[in-house]
Amino acid sequence: MTQLLDARRWWLLVGKHWSENRKKYSLSLTAIAGLLLVWLVFRMTTESDKLSGELQVTTFYSGLFIAGCLYASTLFADLGSKTRGLNYLTVPASSLEKLLCNLFFGVVVFFVCYTAIFYIADVMMIKISNAVMYNRWQKSHVVGDVFHPQEIFNVFSTPGRHDNHPGYVFYLILLYAVVQAAFIYGSVFFAKFSFIKTIIALLLIGLCMAFVINKVIAPILPPGHYQHSITSFEVYTVKKTASGDGVMIYSDATNDKLVSIPEWIGDLLLFLLKYAFAPLLWLATYYRLKEKEI
Repeated sequence: MTQLLDARRWWLLVGKHWSENRKKYSLSLTAIAGLLLVWLVFRMTTESDKLSGELQVTTFYSGLFIAGCLYASTLFADLGSKTRGLNYLTVPASSLEKLLCNLFFGVVVFFVCYTAIFYIADVMMIKISNAVMYNRWQKSHVVGDVFHPQEIFNVFSTPGRHDNHPGYVFYLILLYAVVQAAFIYGSVFFAKFSFIKTIIALLLIGLCMAFVINKVIAPILPPGHYQHSITSFEVYTVKKTASGDGVMIYSDATNDKLVSIPEWIGDLLLFLLKYAFAPLLWLATYYRLKEKEI
């Protein structure tokens, strides 16, 4: 294909993709809804009918990571078969259009549908839980007691946090985007069993990073700790003082020094660490798809 991106051709590719996969997607979403309902019923019966905000957030993101990554590993499953792979590669659309089509369904549509399904299941179970709890409250409450129904929690906010700073939920979403992008890349890179192979590859990468940080970087750094973020490091002076049991080591706070990089470099580095990994993995997927041969 000589033309990199054509909006009309891409939209035709989206329609083709939907017509070929709508039954599979419908069954998959139904299965996700069923699993969410089973899990919420189980937790409701084991937690005295309570579905707290923490439980709703944990359920949402646990299901999102599992289902989202599993689905991402199947986006380019056709490339694992010679016949289907040849048919896929000969579709009259550019590699960029094919990637954007799969990202549209795998990232945008999946996230919207999963969120809608979760809230449908969550609303149903919250209403059932409140009805059961209210019935028990009517039988056992004393004069002056007030019934407090459970509420549907906003899974995009951190439970118990009321300031303007992002909580762990914000970083969970960023982490999910990176991990899902890795599974999308793995679906192109690995011909078969991409889901399992991607998990193994991510575990090996994590082990290598932990080894480098703990065995290579940490030993060569002077005594100290990161202050506020990885862009500033507080170096403290270590003094040794003899004690009855041996040698006691402590820090002299008066001689501590704060080493930091310029603020603009720190802001740029933190921005890249937060937002650059997923687009870079999508870019790597594009070049891998462009060079793919059956």
